[in-house]
Amino acid sequence: MAYDSLRPVPARQDTALLGRDYRVPLYAPGMRIGLFGGTFDPPHEAHLAACLLAMRRLQLDRVWWLVTPGNPLKNTAGLAPLAERIAAARSLAHHPRIDVTGVEAAVGVRYTYDTVRYLVTRCRGVRFVWIMGADNLRSFHRWNNWRGIAALVPIVVVDRLGPSLYASAGVAGRALSFARVREENAVRLPMLKPPAWTFLHGLKSPLSSTQLRAKRRPTAGDGAGDHDGRPDTADGDEDAAAVPAIVARTHESERNLRRGTGGG
Repeated sequence: MAYDSLRPVPARQDTALLGRDYRVPLYAPGMRIGLFGGTFDPPHEAHLAACLLAMRRLQLDRVWWLVTPGNPLKNTAGLAPLAERIAAARSLAHHPRIDVTGVEAAVGVRYTYDTVRYLVTRCRGVRFVWIMGADNLRSFHRWNNWRGIAALVPIVVVDRLGPSLYASAGVAGRALSFARVREENAVRLPMLKPPAWTFLHGLKSPLSSTQLRAKRRPTAGDGAGDHDGRPDTADGDEDAAAVPAIVARTHESERNLRRGTGGG
């Protein structure tokens, strides 16, 4: 399969955005780092649960939440200011191995491909993995240069209610079927040469940024998707009452991991 050629790394940096919130987080060569991008408008517990699941199953050293300035393909009139979303994400993801950053705004990139290309080139020796929900895999073929993303970093897809039933059968899932890694071998994913991806079961979250945003700002327009015209990190219209139990189980797994008693 032919993959798009790599494009030059964006070099511009907005000097007005050089504070802590807009820097590349600390890293070291050899680290296994998950990348989790979105508008986070608002961030919610299912975002955290998905990252903790990926962290545990892939033995990630850290996860970086990449808060995007906005979706260039949609109206962003109803989108909360970037600084507010970064602060909210940091407040929710209060975890020693999760970093929240608005580095995309500082570097001046608009699409996931450009973000990943920048980080892979800048952070030599880091084993990056892109984290996405099953709903995003279903629409992955609509992302800008999606084949280029798959050629840059391995991808881990986290289970969702509803979308997981069809995600692997979508355009991208079929096109990348040759590169799928069995779930029992997921721990090897960060060390594999892309394209490579796996699907993690065990998280069935119906919680939705779209729904929470609608409750918070019922008159807001449809402008808070992620930066490739993809849906929010989580979506769905099922009863969100199931989420606290899901998050509790994920937190318990993370506590077990810290104590050395967790399983993969």
